[in-house]
Amino acid sequence: MNRLSIIAAFFALVFFAGQNALAQSGYDLFQKGLVQENVNGDLDEAIRLYKQIVEDHTDERPLVAKALVQIGLCYEKLGTTEARTAYERVVREYADQPESSKVARERLSAITGGASGATGRTEVAMRRIWAAGRDAPLSISPDGRYVVFSASDNSDLWLRDIQSGEQKRITREASLVDWTFPGKVAISPDGKQIVYFWWVRSYGELRLSALDGSSMKVLHSGQEGRSMYPLAWMPDGHQILAVSFNRKDNNYRRQIISLQDGVIRDIGQLDRQYMDWSYPNQDGQYIAYNQNGDIFIYHTETEKDSVLIKSPSNDKMIGWTPDGFGILFMSDRSGTFDLYILRIENGRPLGEPKLLRKDIGTNKKLYLTRDGQLFRIENTSTSNSFIINVDEQTGKLTGTPSPVDAAYPGASWSAWSPDGKLLYYSMSKGPSDNRTQVLVIRSEVTGETRELTSKPKLPWYRPILSPDGRRFAVTGTGENRNFGVFAIDSESGVVSQLAKIPTENEPVDPSQNWSPDGKAIFYKVRSLEKSEEFIIRRKDLTTGEEKDVHRGIHTRDMKISPDGTRFVYFRNDRPTKSYVLGILDLQSGKELELWRVPEADSPDISGPTWAPDGRHVLVAKSLKQGSELWRFPAAGGPGEKLHFSPESTWGFVMHPSGKRMAFTQSRTNYELWVLENFLPEYTAGE
Repeated sequence: MNRLSIIAAFFALVFFAGQNALAQSGYDLFQKGLVQENVNGDLDEAIRLYKQIVEDHTDERPLVAKALVQIGLCYEKLGTTEARTAYERVVREYADQPESSKVARERLSAITGGASGATGRTEVAMRRIWAAGRDAPLSISPDGRYVVFSASDNSDLWLRDIQSGEQKRITREASLVDWTFPGKVAISPDGKQIVYFWWVRSYGELRLSALDGSSMKVLHSGQEGRSMYPLAWMPDGHQILAVSFNRKDNNYRRQIISLQDGVIRDIGQLDRQYMDWSYPNQDGQYIAYNQNGDIFIYHTETEKDSVLIKSPSNDKMIGWTPDGFGILFMSDRSGTFDLYILRIENGRPLGEPKLLRKDIGTNKKLYLTRDGQLFRIENTSTSNSFIINVDEQTGKLTGTPSPVDAAYPGASWSAWSPDGKLLYYSMSKGPSDNRTQVLVIRSEVTGETRELTSKPKLPWYRPILSPDGRRFAVTGTGENRNFGVFAIDSESGVVSQLAKIPTENEPVDPSQNWSPDGKAIFYKVRSLEKSEEFIIRRKDLTTGEEKDVHRGIHTRDMKISPDGTRFVYFRNDRPTKSYVLGILDLQSGKELELWRVPEADSPDISGPTWAPDGRHVLVAKSLKQGSELWRFPAAGGPGEKLHFSPESTWGFVMHPSGKRMAFTQSRTNYELWVLENFLPEYTAGE
C-alpha cells in the first residue's frame, strides 16, 4: 500500500467516525476515495468519489491527475478495460504532472502487455477474487480450486472453495494460550491431502491429513530438537520437500521425505533465509530454488546443484510453466519487478529470458497453477502510531488523536524518554523489497526531528531508550545469527551487544527493560530444563554479572515499574485457558494477580504499561472486532474500562506528565488476486 493509502486508512479510522457529511474539498474526497479503495474494498464507491473530483475540481490539476490514476487502478482491480482510458487521459491531458503521468505510462505499459514475449493480448487480466480481510491465505491448490487460510478469530486452518466461496474448518486446536498454531502449508498434486507445520508450545510437528482435516497423522515430531517445515509436494504425490532445523545449533537442511516408507533423504545444508527450496518440475527431475538473488536448480538424479540464472539483479523463481519446458520468474533488472519466462532444456537455460508483464510488484506470495493461472496473495495491512490527551482525573482518553508523524504514516513502538523531552518511534523506509528500519527521534521542546539507523544494519524491534538518553535497547539478531539484546547509540547508531541469548534459550520475546538507573538490564530467556518455563534475568552492565530473578510459565510482555521494584507482566494459564495479568515484587518474589481473562473472551491481551506514578497499570484487551483499554490499581482491586477502539490497538505508553498517551493502531487486510491469459503459447522444444 502506498503512502497516501496508509494516510487515508488511518485518517478515516480516527477522524471520519460519527461526522456528518459536509461539503467536501477535493482533498477530503480523495482521502475518502482511498479509504473506500484500500480499507473498505468498495471499488465502485471509490471510483464514484474519484470521478467527482475530476468533474468538480478541474482547477486542481495535480489532484485531478492523481484521481484519474486511482480510477485506473480501481478498474484494474475490477478487471475491466476502462483502466486504459483513465491512464491515457492522464498521459494526454496531464503531462505537466510528472508523478501521475509517470505512473500512468507504467500502468499502460503493464496492461497492454508492453513486452516482446507476450502474445499481443491487451485486456486487463488481473482480478481480485477474494477480499480475505483479517484471514491470512497460506497456500493455493495446484488446480487453483482451493485456498487454505488461517482464520483471524481462532488461528486454525480453514479451506475455501475459490469459485463457490464455501469454507470448511480443517483444524480445531489452535490456541494462543496453549501456544499451538499452524505454519507453512502445502496441498497435494491431486488436491486431496495437505501437509502442514504445527507448532506445539516449544517444538514443531510435520503433519499430514486429508483436505478436510480428517485422518491426521504426525509425520515427524521436533521434540528431540529437530523440526521440519513442509515446502512443497513432489509431482508423484508420494514425497515431500522440506527444510529441517535444529534450534540448538541453528542448522537448516534440505530434505525429501517419502510418505510410503518414511525414509528421509538429506540433500545438504541450507541457509535459513533461503527456505523456499520448493519448485519441482513436472516429472520431479529438477528442483529450482532462490538464493542470494539468483536462481539455482538441483538435479535429483545426479544430486548436484547448478546455477540457472545469475545476474546483478534480484531474480525470484515463481514456478515451472504448465508444459514443463520453462520457468516463470520475476526480476528487477529493468528497475521494477517484472514478470519473465525462460525456456529450460535438460536443466539448462535455452536462450534469453522474455518479458511477459511489467511491474507486478514484490514481496507478494505467488502461486502458478497447472493451467497457467498466477495467484497472488497481497498483504495490504497498515499500522500507525498516534498521540491523544488523557484526563488526569479519570484516566480516560480525550480529544482527537493525531499521528506521531503526519508525513510518513507507518510508525510503531512510540514512546517518550524518561524526562518526557523526546518522543521516539520506529519506521521502515525504502522500497518494499529492501526496507530499512529507522529510529525517529523528535524533540518535544523544539520540534526538531532526526533519523537514526543502526551501524551495522541490524534487524531489531521494541526500542527502549536508556534513562540517560544515550542508548536504545533493542531485541535483534546480529552477525552469525547472534540473537540477543543490543544497544544502539542514540547519536551515532553504532551497535553493541548487551546480552547474548543462546539459540536454544531463544524466547518468544525477551521483553528487555532498563533498570531506572540505567546500570542494568532485565530480559527473558527460555529455561533449558522446562521448555514452557521462562526466566527473567538481570545483567549488571558494569560487572557483567547475571542473576535469575524469576521463573514462570510463559511469562511475557513484562514492564518494569518507575521505581524499579516491580514488574507487570502477562502469563498464559493453560489449565484454565486464560490470560493472567500480574505484578511481580522483585524483592520478595511474590506475585499479585490483577486480572484473569478467559481465551474465549479475548484472542489476546497485550502491552501492559505503568502509569507515571506507579499506582496503576494499563493493558490492551483484544476483541474479535476492536480493542479495549483497561486500568487496574497496582495494589490490586477491580479494573475499569477506559476506552474502546473499533481497530486493533496496542502499545499504550503514557507521557511522564500523565497528560498524554501514545498508541499504535493496526488494520490487517489480505487479498487474493489472479492473473490469467498471460503466458505465451510455446510448444515443447521451441
